[in-house]
Amino acid sequence: MKKIRFITRADDAGSSHSANAAIRAALRAGFIKNVSVMAPGKFVEEASDLLARRRGVCFGMHATLNAEWDRVKWGPVSDLGQSSGLVDKDGVFLPDPREFERTRPRVETVMKEYDAQLDKLSRAGFDIRYVDSHMLPEQYIPGLDEAMRDWAVAKGLYDHMYYYKLPPGFEGLRTHPEKLLAVLRAIPEGEYFYLAHPARYGPEMLLTGNSEYTGDQVARDRSLEARILGNPFITPFMTALGISPIRYDQAEKGRRLSLDELSF
Repeated sequence: MKKIRFITRADDAGSSHSANAAIRAALRAGFIKNVSVMAPGKFVEEASDLLARRRGVCFGMHATLNAEWDRVKWGPVSDLGQSSGLVDKDGVFLPDPREFERTRPRVETVMKEYDAQLDKLSRAGFDIRYVDSHMLPEQYIPGLDEAMRDWAVAKGLYDHMYYYKLPPGFEGLRTHPEKLLAVLRAIPEGEYFYLAHPARYGPEMLLTGNSEYTGDQVARDRSLEARILGNPFITPFMTALGISPIRYDQAEKGRRLSLDELSF
């Protein structure tokens, strides 16, 4: 049988009750082994109560500088003013990281915010082992990628940029989900990365969305992931295909990717 390992990660814990509940169900099903937590999220304490003490899970900081939805917003953990280039007039994060090319935030300001986010998650009870970034703002803030690399080393955290390798064929599954089984069977031996954003369908998720991605689309897509990842048969199903889920601290460190090599 082929030996295939997936670094399986669920993002956006702490952002909503819907995400927290779906991630808890996914952890119970056993295929998700890594959970990224959003410190600015309004449900971080709930996420801690539901998730933080679960064994066999690697928790990470989902470094957050943007709030992309039109009706659901979050803001910085540190004390930032509008002159920081990171927030709007209401003190919440900007919706699109591309705006940083206009506002030009200083890397030192960003890293101060990241320090505050890590401290908040640690105080909430999370054993943070890795760091990744929400919406990849480092693409638009010169020097941030290098600063995050050095910051991860200084904090003793796994840097997500060393571990991205998507399974071949997964890029087209959003539009052709019926091909999932064929894609899984065709994956060659190796180690890959799998990312999901599970959340339960309901009014909370329907409030999300923007002009490019409606709340209904967000709710439907994320609830489909929740149903798949929360199914108790997913782990034995993957095992039968030779696929084993692993944590970042069990993964083989690869070459650190450049930002233009990433694709989701």
